[in-house]
Amino acid sequence: MRHIILKDTKITAGQYEDWKEEDTAFWQKYVDITPEYTVLKTEYSNYPTYVDSDGDIRPTNAYLQSLTDLVIAKNGQFGYDFIMVMVHEDNWKSDTDFTEGIWGTNYSYAFGSQNLCYCRWDKDNRANTFGVAYHERHHSFDAIIKVELGVNIEPILDVQHYDREITHGKGADWSYIRHKENTKSLEIMKPYLQQAFKKRKEKHDEFINGLLQTILNLATQLLYFLRKQMNAKNGIPR
Repeated sequence: MRHIILKDTKITAGQYEDWKEEDTAFWQKYVDITPEYTVLKTEYSNYPTYVDSDGDIRPTNAYLQSLTDLVIAKNGQFGYDFIMVMVHEDNWKSDTDFTEGIWGTNYSYAFGSQNLCYCRWDKDNRANTFGVAYHERHHSFDAIIKVELGVNIEPILDVQHYDREITHGKGADWSYIRHKENTKSLEIMKPYLQQAFKKRKEKHDEFINGLLQTILNLATQLLYFLRKQMNAKNGIPR
């Protein structure tokens, strides 16, 4: 479960470390996975937005694609499982008065082979920050299991619509995820998530090994070329 955290420059190191510690313990407890985190400081004071059909303000797809392209260029299509776009509430453009609008969005496989999560960072309430980041990743789990393993998790969870019934708590046995709700779903999905993240890591390792082999092949070809140049003969001098 590998994350690249595109962390707003307004989020302090201490705030981030507190969240990371709590987040790590949560996934260790319920999925038996120790997450990995890479941080890339990002400026969000003026990112482009549009208004969708529901009247919600969202970052443009072109902008989110540009962030994904940056991540792919850094570490390949399978270098990370999650791209966490973590925007400090002072820069958050999707809920300007904190009474209406959205606090996050999950984009599963929308811009590449990662799952991008657009998340509001609450500067005063750690529970809100944690809940948004958990909520948006939870949205992605059925897609990750289906794409990576070919398994439909909905009948295993006894639901017909994963996002609506579990993540948004519309099902009889579930609650809307605001903080740490619906951990039972994680325990049921645990073996599938472990296997899916393992497969994604293996794909990244194959990419790295292929890249190293390409570099080795190029180095071998270069050495051969240099040997030819140094040992070329054009007739024998008298």
